[in-house]
Amino acid sequence: MALSTIALKAQVAEATASALFAPKLLIKTNLASYYWLSVNANYEQKVGPKMTVGLLGGYKLPSTLHVDAIGNLDGEKQTYTGDIEPQGLYANPYYRFYPREAFHGFYVEAFLRYFNYSYLVPYDYEKNNGTIHANLDGTASGMGGGLGIGIPFDLASRVFLDFNLGYGMAMGEAHVETNDPNLEPADYQTIKTNIEQYEDDADAQVFLLGEVLTDPEAYGYSNSAEAFFRDKVFPIVRGGVSIGVAF
Repeated sequence: MALSTIALKAQVAEATASALFAPKLLIKTNLASYYWLSVNANYEQKVGPKMTVGLLGGYKLPSTLHVDAIGNLDGEKQTYTGDIEPQGLYANPYYRFYPREAFHGFYVEAFLRYFNYSYLVPYDYEKNNGTIHANLDGTASGMGGGLGIGIPFDLASRVFLDFNLGYGMAMGEAHVETNDPNLEPADYQTIKTNIEQYEDDADAQVFLLGEVLTDPEAYGYSNSAEAFFRDKVFPIVRGGVSIGVAF
């Protein structure tokens, strides 16, 4: 009995020490995001034996995306092609449940996503027997959420490699505006009229940042013209390969 009591106390002391010095948080970065020129940091905090909460935040550096605008106006197919370089902030708060133990083994995740990007849309137009090169000033933002799964692997003591993948839905809006000094008030009204014609055409579609945006709201002023794409629902994908250190 004495030997059993000593062994039991040793086991309890070992378990207490293990729990006391077990990692409580992870600092990581998503390696896959750097392919899209997104600098990021990921903080994950243990809040229970099998639960964690975290925040992935980053900044998307300018990188080229191709844009196509396609429509059918007055019986003729209208097309525009160009490149944009969106940049801006994004954030992913999340909650994870590990059936085995926090930071170890398979987990399921619920996440939110927010982003706010800015970009320029280049275009050309003819005026006074010449071609003028200009840019639309654009912004795009959205917020949504979804579910994901993942699994971390121990690379070394307190060094983890985390694979995760998730899918969800978001709602967002986009805005483009031109205030080119080479244009006149009549030109801005013409731009507004053209956008409204596309708005009334069921075949008009604008592919922006990988999503299909339709039904713009157009406005023309004395020194600018703009269009809004509001309350657009689109899918979001979350995933990557993260490496980090536990503390």
